Amino acid sequence: MDTAIASGLSLQNILLATDFSAWSNAALSYAVGLCQRYHSTLYIVHVVREEISEVQPPDPFYLLHSAEARMKSLAMADPFRGVQHRELLREGDVARELAELVEGLRIDLLALGTRGRGGIKKMLLGSVAEEIVGSARCPVVTVGPQVSTLGSAGNLKNILYATDLLRDSARALDFAMHLARQEQARLTLVHVVKPLTDAPSDYLEAARVDAERRIRQLLPSEIDANYEVEVGMPAELILRAALGKKADLIVIGAHHGSSARVSAHLPWTTPHQVISHASCPVVTVREPVS
Repeated sequence: MDTAIASGLSLQNILLATDFSAWSNAALSYAVGLCQRYHSTLYIVHVVREEISEVQPPDPFYLLHSAEARMKSLAMADPFRGVQHRELLREGDVARELAELVEGLRIDLLALGTRGRGGIKKMLLGSVAEEIVGSARCPVVTVGPQVSTLGSAGNLKNILYATDLLRDSARALDFAMHLARQEQARLTLVHVVKPLTDAPSDYLEAARVDAERRIRQLLPSEIDANYEVEVGMPAELILRAALGKKADLIVIGAHHGSSARVSAHLPWTTPHQVISHASCPVVTVREPVS
C-alpha cells in the first residue's frame, strides 16, 4: 500500500507519547491500528519530567526507574499485535524531547492520549498534550476522554475537516483529502462563521455567502466530498457536525499565533474544546514555518 501523503507527508514512522494512563493506552490502541493498516514502525516514548509537588521534591532516580519498570511491563503485555516497535525513555521537558525525537526519527505522526483537563486546573497546570499539539512539526492525533470506541483506526468511513479558511490551513486539507482518498471515505468540509456583537445586521449573511463561495473552491472533485457553513460558536458546531456525520476522525489546522505553552493554559480555545469533547480522535496539522 502506498503510504505517501500529499505535500510530502507519510505514515511510515509513528511516535506514541505515553504517561501509562488509561488515556495513553487508548491512544496506543489507535496507533497500533494505524501501524497495522499502513505498515508503519511504532516508537513508544515516555519522558520523565519533574512533577509539581508542594510536599516533597521529586526523586529523579525513583521516577526514572519507575518509568523503566512500567515501560517493560507495557512491552511484556504485547499490545502491538505484530507491529514493528521500539520503546524509548527520555528525561527533561516533554515538548522539547518529543520535538527532538520527531526530527531525529523522521516521525510522520505523533499520537497522544489526553484527559481533556479544563477550567481552573487547565489555567494553573496547563495541558501537556495541547502544548505538544501547538508546537509539533508533524501532524498530531489526539484521543480525548470522550472517545468511547475507536473502531478500526485504518478503516475510516467519514472524515470531517474543520477549516477557518485562513491561508495556513492548506496542509491540513491535504492530509484530510489524502486519507479520504486512501480509505475511500466521505469527506465533509466545515466552516463556522463566528458572530460579532458590533457587526452590521447584514454582516453574517454576507460572511456566510462569502464562506460558501470560498469553501466550494476547496472541494476536491476526485473524492466523495461535501461542505457545511454554519453561524455560531466554532467548537460547538464542529462537534455537532462531527456527531451528525458520524465522523471517525476530525482534522483541524494549527496556526502560528501565541506560543504553544501559553495556549496550553487557555481552556476556551477552539482546539481545546474540540479535542476535549470530540467522540472521535482529532488530527491537528500544523503548517510548516516558512
